[in-house]
Amino acid sequence: MRNFNINFGPQHPAAHGVLRLVLELDGEIVERVDPHIGLLHRGTEKLIEYKTYLQAMPYFDRLDYVAPMNQEHAWCLAIERLAGIEVPRRAQFIRVIFSEIGRILSHILNVTTQAMDVGALTPPLWGFEEREKLMGFYERASGSRMHAAYFRPGGVHQDLPDALVRDIYEWCDPFLKLCDDIETLLTDNRI
Repeated sequence: MRNFNINFGPQHPAAHGVLRLVLELDGEIVERVDPHIGLLHRGTEKLIEYKTYLQAMPYFDRLDYVAPMNQEHAWCLAIERLAGIEVPRRAQFIRVIFSEIGRILSHILNVTTQAMDVGALTPPLWGFEEREKLMGFYERASGSRMHAAYFRPGGVHQDLPDALVRDIYEWCDPFLKLCDDIETLLTDNRI
């Protein structure tokens, strides 16, 4: 068998500027990879070189527009581990809640846009309605939907309003029902 080169990625025709790999294969064995980083690499590590930890925080919100607080969480965890900072228990809970909200935001976007790519238009409409509710939780906690800068090394910017905790809790059960409905639309639908 002879070596051959193939392009791997990006996967979607509208996804310009993302990672693309040129693979040199020997059968199914990858012999060499030539990565093309694309436009998504913004040089964040260089941009924050001369910033304080807190001044660098807004850059991390912009690394993942789908679940921005998750990048803040990773940045804060790295700082805390390096500096030996102990985070108060309540702040740990708040961080986990918003990281899980970020994970849900990401999964909703992933599943529903893939559904849209194959012609199912109802799941994205339902999914984006839920995303709006979750982004509202972001805004109520931090004052911003996209660039929250809510997490801080050592905790969070401010405590959550009691009503917000209740509203997040009340959102959970209806969302599980919606997930079942979306799954039914995607897996049990003859269309």
